[in-house]
Amino acid sequence: LLTFDDGPELETTPLVLDELDRRGLKGIFFVTGRHLVGHKPGAHARRELVRTIAAHGHMVANHTLNHQNLCRQPNAIEVEVDGNQEIITAATGIRPLLFRSPYGATCARLTHALAARDLIQVGWNIDPQEWRGERADDIVGYVIDKLRRLPGRGILLLHDTHPQAARALPRILEFIDEENRRAEAGLARPIRIVDYTVFLPRQPLPETGLEVALADVGRRLVAPFERIVDGLHPVP
Repeated sequence: LLTFDDGPELETTPLVLDELDRRGLKGIFFVTGRHLVGHKPGAHARRELVRTIAAHGHMVANHTLNHQNLCRQPNAIEVEVDGNQEIITAATGIRPLLFRSPYGATCARLTHALAARDLIQVGWNIDPQEWRGERADDIVGYVIDKLRRLPGRGILLLHDTHPQAARALPRILEFIDEENRRAEAGLARPIRIVDYTVFLPRQPLPETGLEVALADVGRRLVAPFERIVDGLHPVP
């Protein structure tokens, strides 16, 4: 499963999208809402980029407004989670179904809050930590080593905000393609890339007729949260 955190970023996220689209793959983009609010051109462009992510069939998911550790700041759960839900819904017309906790934080209060909101927490088990400044070669080598030794299912975490991740992604996917070609000859184990539907009900949900109305409601609801975000100090 291919997942991407902390975006969207105007320079690097489109590179990730192009690579996924070229290969017909779908990813999960865990969006940090602070990038989308406000009236500056960059915020507007990022809202358009989030719409593009959704329109291309990828899942836009919740990664909080300001990338806060919600187990250390539990009083921020409502603003950080609900605010980002409304911002993403306003931008895409689709309410997020998945959530990833910044820093992988887990605690009883957050677990209960997510359950009350029907949000599914998504972790990871392959993390090259390219945000530390690792070179693309090192990222590729780390992921390939993990994939070769992975005993079962894997969730890859990359950050579409980092150029080295965007450069590493094509090489990671080419390795997977090559392993599958070798698997056909009985020389390797096949690697199947899955998408976000592994988290969804087996039967497709019927349309309610309220999808457009939901987008309009989301746009009206987002304004108060923009004012809240303006008063917060984002955590790097």
